[in-house]
Amino acid sequence: MANYEVKKVGVVSLCKIFPIVFAILGAVIGIFTFFIFPTELAANLGFGARLLSWLIFIVLYTFIMSIGIVLVAWIYNFVVGKVGKGAVIELEQTEE
Repeated sequence: MANYEVKKVGVVSLCKIFPIVFAILGAVIGIFTFFIFPTELAANLGFGARLLSWLIFIVLYTFIMSIGIVLVAWIYNFVVGKVGKGAVIELEQTEE
């Protein structure tokens, strides 16, 4: 088994991929929140208002979660730079 250490997380690479992931996740969560099992407030809205609320939710969820993941990556990079030891990943090569 080979051990590898994560010394730095590329923040730019996170900014490319995670907004797409969070937009998809936000869309799924929003469908449940506004359409399938609506909250008490969402149940009183018409279809157009629910649709607009769903779209706003996707945008806000994506923005907030993307900022959060960038912040976590920055803090991780800062701590690893100070401590000098990153997360250790143990990998094993398998034959197919």
